[in-house]
Amino acid sequence: MQTKLLLFIIVMCSCASNKYERKAWETLENSDANKVELTNFLKYYKAAGDNEKYEAACYLVSNMLGKHTTDQDLIYDIKVIKADSLVWSLERSFALREESKFLKDYSFDQFIEYILPYRIADEPLEFYWKEDCRKRYIPNSDTDIIAAAKSINEQVKLELSPDNYGDLPKSYSFLTYNGYGKCNDRSTLLVMALRANGIPAAYEFVPYWGSSNNGHSFVSVILPDGKIYPLQNTNKITNDSYISRKTPKIYRRMYKLQLREEAIVDLPELFKYNDIADVTELHGIGSRDVQISRNLTDKTSVYYLSVFSPAGWIPLAASSSTNFSYVGTGTNTMQDKTKEALDLGDGIVYLPIQWTNDDIIPVGAPLIVSDHSVVAISTDSSQSERVVLKRKYPLNLRIVDFAKLMVMGIFEGANKADFSDAENLYTITDIPKSKMQVIEISTEKSFRYVRYIRPKGTFSIAEFSLYHSNGEPLPFLPIACEAIREDPTMVNVFDRNPLTYYQVAGGVDMWVGADLGKPVKISKIGFAPRNDDNAVVSTDTYELFYWQDGWISLGKKQPDGDSVVYDNVPIKALLWLRDLTKGREERPFTYENGKQIWW
Repeated sequence: MQTKLLLFIIVMCSCASNKYERKAWETLENSDANKVELTNFLKYYKAAGDNEKYEAACYLVSNMLGKHTTDQDLIYDIKVIKADSLVWSLERSFALREESKFLKDYSFDQFIEYILPYRIADEPLEFYWKEDCRKRYIPNSDTDIIAAAKSINEQVKLELSPDNYGDLPKSYSFLTYNGYGKCNDRSTLLVMALRANGIPAAYEFVPYWGSSNNGHSFVSVILPDGKIYPLQNTNKITNDSYISRKTPKIYRRMYKLQLREEAIVDLPELFKYNDIADVTELHGIGSRDVQISRNLTDKTSVYYLSVFSPAGWIPLAASSSTNFSYVGTGTNTMQDKTKEALDLGDGIVYLPIQWTNDDIIPVGAPLIVSDHSVVAISTDSSQSERVVLKRKYPLNLRIVDFAKLMVMGIFEGANKADFSDAENLYTITDIPKSKMQVIEISTEKSFRYVRYIRPKGTFSIAEFSLYHSNGEPLPFLPIACEAIREDPTMVNVFDRNPLTYYQVAGGVDMWVGADLGKPVKISKIGFAPRNDDNAVVSTDTYELFYWQDGWISLGKKQPDGDSVVYDNVPIKALLWLRDLTKGREERPFTYENGKQIWW
């Protein structure tokens, strides 16, 4: 049986009728025990005599290598997929091609890439989404493809939470039944919904930002001329751009295998499956060509530009020479770069590397790539300076906006439970720091009750505490106004965890406070706005590193108040402050004119 099948495959390869046929039959040799299923799929359409359907079938099989479900172990399609599932999926796509007014304007090549495939990314394999999505997500137009796509995007409701970021990709049935997932899951689901309604669409993604420690995915509608209409990855109305941070690269997940100049086995994860296309130039972000200037002796390797992550440098751009095209510079025509965070540097830092045995080998100094220049960060170990460090991660303006919600908030003391005898102890007149802060109270009076009250509007606070003159915390019973007294999350204000908070919109004055049981002299009040807990904390232990062909430690230290100070730090160095006690958000920085400049 195996001999006959092999002879049949050889015959088919020798007389290819379309550009995918030879590769399709050759691909069967990698399908092991599943060879019969894929052979039956191809033979079915070969015998049917429909040239376009047979070409589409060949396209699916010839590009199937590497397609997989990401689970505890990778499950490769070519090992498990069934002929009848592929036939059903292909027939559904061709029927849609006949029915859809949108698809009349698209080429066959666009159809087989952006409508035909049975999978989108690395989600668990299911097929019925092609039918179910048409019933579940109904476009508001059959003539305006952009309006139709936007209306479908509004219907794809999925709760996105950081708690799900580490989860494996979810299946279509899981997402539609449970209604929650991560950013990537929603992108996959939206592409399914669009394609099932005859709207060519692609899953696109930023593997890792150039200014924060994660990536992003979104969906682009593919227009007949190859241009794109990107969709924000939410069904909610938002003023945010779909690209909101410094962007090194944007890739598109492709079904068609992308060309490589040579067979390379040892590849970083991003490039391992040969299924991504660089579409950076299609989006409104700044980019430029970059050439590695170091004299490299190995001319046959692949070189990469990598970006920082606390877990290690991540390769994002690849080149078989020392030249790189469309390297992100951190600018964005859709959003002002100053709107992201305070004290961000101009550009993105990349480390040129090679990749060997699943690890990086630096081949040059870190580069700051901006619109106007490419500058190497050359550490000068012959000179040193004193640095005073206050944060381990840039202060995002979203966090500053939370702090603004406390402006004009008032701390009052009273001896009557209804605060009818309240006295003003302190008014927040300026934007408070995005961290825990302690203020001195000048009054000599004693109070049983103390509260934080803010005029009507959004009420927001992360921490509230009271102190003796010796700095010891005062014990008290938490209290609150009637409007929020029964809200179980109100206790977040008193849990001594700066990352928990209480925030609610309201049309009345709201307050939280303390019942001390009896009149007590209060010397200090502590409070924190909603924040990211990335400011230096006096109780944590820190370690500072600088880059010189690797991260070199400058030692561990305890902070002096709200800053950690290091002497003898090499000037012009790329630095990294690690919090050894807690947290995971850390970014590299340079120290310029007494300030941390973030990259």
